[in-house]
Amino acid sequence: MIGRSHAADIVIAEASVAACHAELVITDDGRHHLTDCASGNGTWRRPVRALADGKWRPIRQGFVHLDDEVRLGEHCCTVRDLIAVAGATVLPDGGDSRTDTEPYRPRGRVERDPVTGEIVRRRS
Repeated sequence: MIGRSHAADIVIAEASVAACHAELVITDDGRHHLTDCASGNGTWRRPVRALADGKWRPIRQGFVHLDDEVRLGEHCCTVRDLIAVAGATVLPDGGDSRTDTEPYRPRGRVERDPVTGEIVRRRS
């Protein structure tokens, strides 16, 4: 979980970032999936393999690359930066692991919609 809340796994103390702004999940095969949690200021992506115009594009949910730029509200960083802040190290093969060699999996309150398969926020 990424957000302004002190309970988030990755805390970004900036007013434009929602308390629970986005979720970053590292899949078992090492890919990175980013989901916006219906934040007011949105989650944006500018891929490392940018289109010719290099514009920011909104992302509701989708796979991102380590060097893709992301904007959470007005906070800009890369996916690699987010993983590093969470306490994981990025391995040469692109995988991620904690410094104690245990696989890093960000905690997040997500589940899949049984009909569409999309990742959705779990309702309390």
